[in-house]
Amino acid sequence: MGCGGSKDAAKPTTATAEIVAAKAEYNEKDYADLIYLANKREIKVTIQTSTKAGIVAGLAVMGGTLVAGPVGAAVGGAMGTAMAVSMSKNVVGLNKLLEDTPREKRGDIVKLLSEAFREEFTDTINGNPELKLLLRGGTPISVVRYMVEKDIIKDENAKKLDGILTRIG
Repeated sequence: MGCGGSKDAAKPTTATAEIVAAKAEYNEKDYADLIYLANKREIKVTIQTSTKAGIVAGLAVMGGTLVAGPVGAAVGGAMGTAMAVSMSKNVVGLNKLLEDTPREKRGDIVKLLSEAFREEFTDTINGNPELKLLLRGGTPISVVRYMVEKDIIKDENAKKLDGILTRIG
């Protein structure tokens, strides 16, 4: 009985290890293509730290109220808001954000953007035999990179691409 119990206990550990390994895997070429797209499109993303900023603003209002009453609340509110705004937004290049992303999270990003590109550019890809052929042998990310390199993405589609890429931040 004791041996049978230890065999069963080993199975979840193996399954867990397989899930972790599968999640950590990603197509490195797709990830490199995402960095290329971020560089080419010069995408900037905003990293928000809203909780900290909210606490600072609240503390400034409270401090102003304690020191000078209603006038202090107004002054504290203005100062707190200014500090919160400066704290809450850090603009970073998407390429830098992608490069700094831990390896175990990259697969999630590739999956997310691959699905978004497939969804957004299906009509464009299906309307172009060359792109359709590329998708058969590649991934949506590699096809979008090709579209950017060959200036196939214009105006509205470029805005859609930029919108998708900024979702990462």
